[in-house]
Amino acid sequence: MRMSALSRFIFPLAGFLIASVALAQDKPVHLNPLPMVSYPLQEDSKIKGELRGRLEGPFLFESKIIEDTVRKYWLYIPAEYKESDPAAVLVFQDGARATNPNGVLRVQNVLDNLIAKKQIPVTIGIFITPGQRGDTFPDSIGTGNPNNRDREYDVLEDRYARFIIEEMLPEVGKKYNLSDDPAKRAIGGSSSGAICAFTVAWHRPDQFRNVISLIGSYTNIHGGHVYPDLIRKEAKKPIRIFLQDGINDLRSPENLERDWYVQNQKMKASFAEKDYDFAFVLGEGAHSDDHGGAILPLMLRWILRDDPSVVKSDEDFIAKAVAIAPKIEDPFPGFDPKGVADPAGTWSWERTNREVSTRYKLSIHRYGNEWKSELSVKRADNDAEIQPVTDFVLIGNKLTFNIQTKFRDVQMQTTYSAVIKDKQMTGWSMSLINSTQRDARWSCTKE
Repeated sequence: MRMSALSRFIFPLAGFLIASVALAQDKPVHLNPLPMVSYPLQEDSKIKGELRGRLEGPFLFESKIIEDTVRKYWLYIPAEYKESDPAAVLVFQDGARATNPNGVLRVQNVLDNLIAKKQIPVTIGIFITPGQRGDTFPDSIGTGNPNNRDREYDVLEDRYARFIIEEMLPEVGKKYNLSDDPAKRAIGGSSSGAICAFTVAWHRPDQFRNVISLIGSYTNIHGGHVYPDLIRKEAKKPIRIFLQDGINDLRSPENLERDWYVQNQKMKASFAEKDYDFAFVLGEGAHSDDHGGAILPLMLRWILRDDPSVVKSDEDFIAKAVAIAPKIEDPFPGFDPKGVADPAGTWSWERTNREVSTRYKLSIHRYGNEWKSELSVKRADNDAEIQPVTDFVLIGNKLTFNIQTKFRDVQMQTTYSAVIKDKQMTGWSMSLINSTQRDARWSCTKE
């Protein structure tokens, strides 16, 4: 049975508060995974066979405005594009994730399908990664975050807007005919990419008047929490915006400036107060792109609904977006509380963040009825650090334990919990940082 909206809100918040109190009392408790909510990809995001248009790239670009950075970008060129007709423009941040053919956004597929049905105008997509400092863009970044992302996306200055308008659009315009009508230009992104997109339109509504915002980071990463007040104080701007968020987005009850759910609610309220042309859809998900990906076709149709080239429709795009239901998943498939598993031995895994590799070795020993364990953590070429394992619990075939560490001089609790099958453990690592829980899939192998 699905939880009510109120209980879905209270459950994760209560978990944060309980964990915070326990930490303050030096009695750590196990963190539980956030609700496993996912949204299925819709038909307009899928392609049977190949694109009718084409995806070009990746191309490398070195900016003069955002100095000492290099980035990649891709272009989607629709089959209907004609050089004689200026094309509408969609700029999307985090271009590698936006165009990932196996991802949850697949923006090029959405454009391909909607243009074919004349539900949006003929639109060229420009998908741009954040900058990587230096003169090379390592292939190892993949769909991860280049190291200049927060300094481009989460700040409120106009430098990124200038980069898009003065550098990227002219670069693409050398080859393709792009519309200079701001009503035919949309810009979007997810998380920090969303606040980045809004910042471009905020500074330059003469160039971009349409914004797509997925789980937007209107939080105090680099001052973005002030936007709701700015929107209220300043004169209304000619911006149309569609916001999406999840009730289980990143929460921080002890610091609301770093609470994604609260800040998106404030953005919604400020747009309503100033009578902006906006839509807001709240789902049940966490800080994930999948809900935004599921409703993206409807977001684009709503954003570009007034274009004279599209087929007019009486559909309520917002209501249809709200009606897309999530799937509630079991975070620990295969868990058997009566099962038998022996975790004794050495288990290893590796993680890479911003090209820095960290190797983990978990040693588990049994002495009679007691378990003893420690975790060796080796970052890059540094010496390994030994971290004690606490609250070691084995129930059936599921192992759970805690690690207490520091993250940027802040005390952090991480709970590891996984189902054991043969020489593999699969589950979640759940970290509590400044009362905000972040989950990541976790697996390790027995040596």
